[in-house]
Amino acid sequence: MTHHPNRRAFLGTAAATALAAPMAKAHTAPPGSEDFIYEVTRTEEEWRAMLTEDEHRIMRENGTEPRFSSEFWETEEAGHYHCKGCDLTIYDSAQKTLRLIGWVFYHHARPNSVLMDIDEWPAQMSETEIEEVRQVTEVHCRRCGSHLGHYLIVQGEMLHCINGASLTFAADRSG
Repeated sequence: MTHHPNRRAFLGTAAATALAAPMAKAHTAPPGSEDFIYEVTRTEEEWRAMLTEDEHRIMRENGTEPRFSSEFWETEEAGHYHCKGCDLTIYDSAQKTLRLIGWVFYHHARPNSVLMDIDEWPAQMSETEIEEVRQVTEVHCRRCGSHLGHYLIVQGEMLHCINGASLTFAADRSG
């Protein structure tokens, strides 16, 4: 059966989204906010002990890795990508899309795996690669609050543009 949205369905969905938005905001507090308690918490010393300097800058200070620096940006192996901060499975390889601009991209995260926040324009991307001009949506792990990357329009599609330094990869086992 094919679903054909009509005006009534669209308006009903829009109304439900508008009503749910205030409730969703209470659950998307930025990392470090007193309004949200993450399942996995660590002291600054614990984070620094487990992450390299670059990983810490990206995951805990909302940085961005250099283009083409991630081992994952052009990987096409089947498997799952996990948050390096807490091992939560966040992305499946089936959702990955290769873009030849140097970062790791996904169409969707796994349900209940990320939180969103607002961030300033990422200086490393040009206007031909990203179509927003002022602010973008930041993506964080919902379990530990680590910064993963951004959710933005890239080459005409809404994608998760993720720092490979924020992830680990587990290949699917065959057989």
